[in-house]
Amino acid sequence: MGTIVNDTDSTESKSNNLTNISNDKSKEIKDLCSDKIRDGQWFWDTNTEQIFSEDTIIAVGHASAKSIVPLELLRYIYLQPHDRIFDPKTHTISYLQTRTYLPVKSLPPREKKRILVTGGAGFVGSHLVDRLMLMGHEVIVLDNFFTGRKNNVGHWIGHPNFELIRHDVVDPFLIEVDQIYHLACPASPPHYQYNPIKTVKTSVMGTINMLGLAKRVKAQVYGDPEEHPQAETYWGNVNPIGPRACYDEGKRVAETLTYAYMNQDYVDVRVARIFNTFGPRMNANDGRVVSNFIMQALKGEDLTIYGDGCQTRSFQYVHDLVDGLILLMNTDYKEPINLGNPDEYTIGEFAELIINEVNSSCKIKTLPAPKDDPKKRRPDIKRAEQILGWKPRWPVKQGIGETVKYFQRQLEAGLI
Repeated sequence: MGTIVNDTDSTESKSNNLTNISNDKSKEIKDLCSDKIRDGQWFWDTNTEQIFSEDTIIAVGHASAKSIVPLELLRYIYLQPHDRIFDPKTHTISYLQTRTYLPVKSLPPREKKRILVTGGAGFVGSHLVDRLMLMGHEVIVLDNFFTGRKNNVGHWIGHPNFELIRHDVVDPFLIEVDQIYHLACPASPPHYQYNPIKTVKTSVMGTINMLGLAKRVKAQVYGDPEEHPQAETYWGNVNPIGPRACYDEGKRVAETLTYAYMNQDYVDVRVARIFNTFGPRMNANDGRVVSNFIMQALKGEDLTIYGDGCQTRSFQYVHDLVDGLILLMNTDYKEPINLGNPDEYTIGEFAELIINEVNSSCKIKTLPAPKDDPKKRRPDIKRAEQILGWKPRWPVKQGIGETVKYFQRQLEAGLI
């Protein structure tokens, strides 16, 4: 059993001139069950399969991978009061000096792994880092901060099990590790189209460097050629000279390289094909459907749909994805596996869902569809169900609620 203890006095209570803010934040913390954390009353068992309570998700992870973590613990990390106070009148920020950490599992040396996460300060990577840290492993984050942000992992900086390194995976990197999660690559259209050549280099040279590192240290390596195939046997239909080509083709080459290293040099590899994912820590300006709609609704603007709104997408919540990645890493399965939510929504339906969640009076406006925009995108996850025992647990509406709350807090803190 693990126990969460935090007996440090709240920083807000030390600041007399911030009394009102402190009271508000203390109430928010209580709402997130941190009283249990402070009083040492939080227990969880990594071997339990109790994920639901009366149809409500109370934990994430899988017992087979020893990755069970209470949901409220993760929510305490990404929805906790910020370590800064933003004054909108003077546009200044006051930083609160605190350095306490949530307790992590104490693993015996034979079970504790050194794990490298490239792109670990990004959206998906930072959630994976949280889970691996709470599981008790040593985690090294490698990020050049093109799209990643220090804030996403700032709550771990200084922890004995955590290391953050500014580095571009295009350049070789040497370190001793047991596992590598290779997530480094801009994944949203505005970011990967900003510098198409760099995007291809990141996918190709970055993958070569990580596979070379895995070969040298005999580490397991996971890669993420994203989104194109519907079933794992589908090879895709990609325009090699279109605006998405730098990303699409880079990912396809990365997958080719992964299996070449496996077949020629016996590198222990895993490949996940990740479908649309959303959740807290998405970049507000990344041009993706979820973040675009939520930000527009929170600001009272009309929601913009490109095309007629009949194109479909399937959306998985980030906690489900992290569950799948950890399960995949801890199996011996070598073939690609789709990780996504097969529930399909039209873009128009999704816009209405956001409007209803935010209680906004926003309207919907349409603009011409971008070139090469897929009409349908829905994963076949039979292989993940059979091999990993994995399937999405999070209802889209519940995930949207948490994501909206996250963006609201970011706006209040002056971070976006």
